[in-house]
Amino acid sequence: MKYWVLAANVDGYRCDAADFVPFEFWKQAIDSLNAIPGRKLILLAEGARADHFTAGFQLNFGWDFFASGKSIFSNGQQASGFYQSQLTEYSAIPEGSHKLRFTSNHDECAWYDTPIGLYGGKEASMAAFAVTALMGGVPLVYNGQEVGCPVKLPFFSRSPISWATNPWMTDEYRKLLGARASVHALRSGNLSYYPHNDVVAFTRTLSGENALILVNTRNTEKEFLFPSALQNSSWTDKLNGGTVTLGSSVTLGAYEYLVLLKN
Repeated sequence: MKYWVLAANVDGYRCDAADFVPFEFWKQAIDSLNAIPGRKLILLAEGARADHFTAGFQLNFGWDFFASGKSIFSNGQQASGFYQSQLTEYSAIPEGSHKLRFTSNHDECAWYDTPIGLYGGKEASMAAFAVTALMGGVPLVYNGQEVGCPVKLPFFSRSPISWATNPWMTDEYRKLLGARASVHALRSGNLSYYPHNDVVAFTRTLSGENALILVNTRNTEKEFLFPSALQNSSWTDKLNGGTVTLGSSVTLGAYEYLVLLKN
């Protein structure tokens, strides 16, 4: 591991099947890597053990959040399941550590289904990614999902991305990840959640920035009633531009999502 850092200048490692490797090995290996002078490495454990962070990993996989998303979109579980998974996952890890958040990865896409199949269509997969990318953690984009690849991808063979497939989805991924990159509150802001059976609604605030995210998890229109603190307030639509003034409620179309910044 030290060799590739020194010889090829790698930025870090994703360690496969990390749950099946003893803690003592990871602790010794990561201590050795961190002792290399002048290097700042990203270390991701493909697993969910709490002691990964004690060993020195900064991230591991958010499997509970992923499972909640599938249940919400495919089985009609209450949208609040996202928030409960967020609280549960982050209550079990040290401050400054993070969960990797995803709607697809190599195993899911190869053996089970694409995000389109897992969540119920292209629009549904985009809505699921909006929550996944913005509620917390660090988002993963797996090969092909940013174009809405319609087929499962075996990861032992070459699968080039066709950028002509669903260019509107690629634009949506750019918008969502661009918003996250440009707005500090969307990466690390304090989270406040507004319970609803069908709509994921939350704010993230940091250093004067205030973002409001609304995501309809259903294939039909849904109304969301704003709490009094949000009514009659003015916001900027971060994804599409323009000013939005909130009244007492909003009706979101099927799988519609909004990312608003407080004016």
